[in-house]
Amino acid sequence: MSAPTEIPAQAAAQPPATTLPVRLPAPPGGERPRRVLGARRAADTYAVLGAVAGSLGLTAVLFNYLTPLSGPLGFVLTAWALFLLLYGLLVAQDENGLAVRDRLAAAVIHSLAGLVLTALAIVVGYTLYKGWSALPHGNFYTQDMGRASSLTPLSVGGVTHALVGTLEQIATALLITVPLGVSCAVFLTEVPGGYARFVRTIVEAMTALPSILAGLFVWAVILILHQQQSGFAAGCALSVMMLPIIIRASDVVLRLVPASLKEASYALGSSRLRTVWQVVLPTARSGLATAVILGTARGVGETSPVLLTAGYSKVMNADLFHGAQTSLPLLVFTLVRLPSERQIARGFGAAAVLLVVVATLFVIARVLGGRGSGQLTKRQQRRREAASAATARRFRTPPAAAPAALSVLPQSKDPQVRRRLRSFLHRGAALLAALLVLTAGLLVGGTPPARAAGSGYVPISGAGSTWSSNAMDAWTSDVLANGMRVNFSATGSSDGRAKYKNRAVDFAVSEIPYGITDQGVPDNAPDDPFAYMPIVAGGTSFMYNLTIKGHRVTNLRLSGDVIAKIFTGVIAKWNDPAIKADNPGLALPPVPIVPVVRSDGSGTTAQLTTWMSQREEPVWDAFCTKTKHTQPPCGVTSFYPTTSKFIALNGSTGVSGFVSQQHNAGSITYVEYSYAKLTGFPVVKMLNADHYYVEPTPYNVAVALTKAQINPNLTQNLSGVYDNPDPRAYPLSSYSYMILPVDRIPADSHFTTDKGRTLGAFAYYFLCKGQSEAPDLGYSPLPKNLVVAALAVVGRIPGVQKQNIALSGCDNPTFSANGDGSNRLAQLAPYPSPCDKQGATAECSTGTGGATRTSTEVSGTKAPSAAPTGTGDSSAVGADPVQVGGSATGGDGGDVSADPVSIAATSGSGLQHSLMALAGVLLGSVVILPPVVARRAARRKGEN
Repeated sequence: MSAPTEIPAQAAAQPPATTLPVRLPAPPGGERPRRVLGARRAADTYAVLGAVAGSLGLTAVLFNYLTPLSGPLGFVLTAWALFLLLYGLLVAQDENGLAVRDRLAAAVIHSLAGLVLTALAIVVGYTLYKGWSALPHGNFYTQDMGRASSLTPLSVGGVTHALVGTLEQIATALLITVPLGVSCAVFLTEVPGGYARFVRTIVEAMTALPSILAGLFVWAVILILHQQQSGFAAGCALSVMMLPIIIRASDVVLRLVPASLKEASYALGSSRLRTVWQVVLPTARSGLATAVILGTARGVGETSPVLLTAGYSKVMNADLFHGAQTSLPLLVFTLVRLPSERQIARGFGAAAVLLVVVATLFVIARVLGGRGSGQLTKRQQRRREAASAATARRFRTPPAAAPAALSVLPQSKDPQVRRRLRSFLHRGAALLAALLVLTAGLLVGGTPPARAAGSGYVPISGAGSTWSSNAMDAWTSDVLANGMRVNFSATGSSDGRAKYKNRAVDFAVSEIPYGITDQGVPDNAPDDPFAYMPIVAGGTSFMYNLTIKGHRVTNLRLSGDVIAKIFTGVIAKWNDPAIKADNPGLALPPVPIVPVVRSDGSGTTAQLTTWMSQREEPVWDAFCTKTKHTQPPCGVTSFYPTTSKFIALNGSTGVSGFVSQQHNAGSITYVEYSYAKLTGFPVVKMLNADHYYVEPTPYNVAVALTKAQINPNLTQNLSGVYDNPDPRAYPLSSYSYMILPVDRIPADSHFTTDKGRTLGAFAYYFLCKGQSEAPDLGYSPLPKNLVVAALAVVGRIPGVQKQNIALSGCDNPTFSANGDGSNRLAQLAPYPSPCDKQGATAECSTGTGGATRTSTEVSGTKAPSAAPTGTGDSSAVGADPVQVGGSATGGDGGDVSADPVSIAATSGSGLQHSLMALAGVLLGSVVILPPVVARRAARRKGEN
């Protein structure tokens, strides 16, 4: 073992020394002034402005003259990249490398922040702009949509029912998720272990749960328990999505609570429960409020689970436990997809109200939980002072005898124990009272829905066709004045039939019956007795979005063969020779055709494929084989087969909404004529058996359906309609049907005689008075023979209150005055113009569908004339007036020589060169001048 080292006596006697920093001598010319970090210099401003101007000028030169680049997005990205480059170069004139990197990082961060704020401003601004026509009306905040349809003014209808539904559903979800979520987060934080890790893994996995699965889960429970859709079910579905968000966010927040606070609580003798209640949760209150806000934001904007579990209703339903109930997101989703501008305005107005609701909930959450730990309000400070004063008095005075009211408590000498027991007793009493109130609410809510005051009608629900949903929407609004509440969800014909078969709705609407085998799967009829009843007629139209030189085409004509080839991908360009042959007066652009088809099970798809399987079978079978949809013969299908060049969307509102977007030029879809009319878009004039191009007006549909064969069960055979020789007939005309219970009610069915009374009264209305609204909506009314047959079906509904309908008072446009049963609408139908005859020297220029006021100029006509202006001599026809920037020859009325989508680039070349020179001078100025000016300013400041 070595001896210890001896310290010299002289070193031990010296005191410890402190090393001080040596102050460097001042540089020549005096000390350099320190820069204030938050100050802005003139050079900084010049650098930003110079970089912005230079990037814009250089980008304009690149996009317009030097490169083939184009597009607003590319312009913005290029300008931003050039801005960063120029800004870094300008800053480097005065700063070192570290400052340059700092400025560039600040520029990127500020750019991203500006992008987020810009996106938010665009969303809010666009929502207010589109909904501004509805927001100033007071009724918008005090009425529901019960009496508002596509044709009613904005002075009728509102969002009250959706606002109440949203608040009730979110409140239900919060009552479920907040206690469970915070409790689970406390467990994960305070009770670590293997089980806690397992629960945390499940919670993290559930945060990515698709909302549709949550809705399907609750909907399956509803079906198993034989219950109906309700707002409470929607609240449960929302809670499934909100719960993992609240648990995960609360868990993160609770982990941040300092361990020293909990250790101090345990050192004072507090239990774990009291430590969590009085230390952990108050400390994390602000973060827990944020967790609740995140969970609420997750659920407040959902539509799919609400649609599955609560359905859709146009009227107020404050009963959380019975009947369909609409939320604001579901109302927005429904209205903005409708073809009516008024309904779209109401939808965006509802979105604005939803923004206000979310902002209000955010403010409330921040007020309740926004203060950090240790921060007390004035009221809390006064309570804390009062409690401290009471504690001081208690220590100064001897303890008094226990009150008689608390004699049931154990007589402990420890006052802390007595306070705990008293607090436990008070909380237990409060919990018992809350349970009693909740039980009373469930008992009250569990009673059957009340009848409408003085009407005797109970609510009924239905689902199905989007093809006829515009008519159903108008009729359900009309009957509300009579006390009838009819909730109809336009979810597609196939979905409506499935829901009716599963007893999820009281009736369904469809264009096709049960019994069709689709892709090898038979659609079997339900076991319960039912019947088909026609409700309205109409035409399956082809709505399109096509422009020539920025002018919308509104008079497109197509033969059946061309239509089939378009929707099977055989014809892919609008300037295809086959399309030109149908439209000799249009210089069609060489742009791709974008077929837009239905993605859901659709009666409209079934109508189109029925026609193609009977009249265009080779083309249709080849397409089915190519897409591997089924083996030939393909036959009828409700689910349209698609390829990568097709767009598949849900519902008639989905496909028509896509086509109606301005940027979707070149698209075409099949949809009921009503949607094109209400949207304001044109439809194709289809070639009929007499070689005339006609559109599906109510008159032409009525003419075509005179050849329809009605089966004994009132379903339709349309073979004769396709080949109707009348020049006015539209080939793709058909009826829509209601599927409803008849004769008897099965023992285990939810349908009742009270519902049958409502359903019967509703059917009596739309079969009589409701038919008069059909033409204005774009439909064709039922003829007399089908109205009589349908009224006989109504008499078979269980519980119906039979009525003797006087057909003379129905105001049906198809009823003749002499009562002979002839179709008056078909008799009054106008014959097509000679310019719509196949092979005519000049085609009509008038618009179709919802664009009748917009004409398209064609060779040989002058818009807006409906009759051809040519005289048969095509050599007299001049150049196509639609052409821009090119020569045209009109000797034979054929194609013009110029490309219809190009503009000559040679015109104005002198101006272009001048602009290029000016842009170069501007670019040099904005790059060179800013640093020069900044240096001179800095030099002057140093001299002063």
